[in-house]
Amino acid sequence: SVMRLISVFSLFLVFSFINADNLPEGYFGRFKLDSSDNFEEYLKATGVGWLKRRLISFAQIDKVFTKAGPQSFHFYNLSTAKSLHYKNIVLGKEFIGKGIDSTKHKITFTFRNGKLYEKHVPTDPNGEQKEDEYAFKLEGDTLVQTLQAGGVVAQRYFIRQ
Repeated sequence: SVMRLISVFSLFLVFSFINADNLPEGYFGRFKLDSSDNFEEYLKATGVGWLKRRLISFAQIDKVFTKAGPQSFHFYNLSTAKSLHYKNIVLGKEFIGKGIDSTKHKITFTFRNGKLYEKHVPTDPNGEQKEDEYAFKLEGDTLVQTLQAGGVVAQRYFIRQ
């Protein structure tokens, strides 16, 4: 039974180690949308109609990351079109939150290979928005978001405020 205790303790250590990380310090702050490459084509590839693409393309957007605790953070996607707030996010831990389409999504943030990933899996298979994953990478004071759909890759550039 000592071996069993050691195995349980080892698993505990592994899981503690996996969950011990928070978002790297550089990501905390407010980033304002400055420019985009190929974003219109990305929206078209995701099936967004012309009028909605216009509204989304012209929206002012700020991405805000704040520290919630030693192992958690808050994320705000502030927009003139639609704002989203996700609180007490733990890297690698799925939660239910609203997507940009106002439906419930299973959302997971992970950090791997120097990038932050935000994955959305809509809970309604007939919903407007499909499963998607966005990557964020810090390049100096610029937060670069990469989006992909149907072979189209878009990037959006957010400047630290």
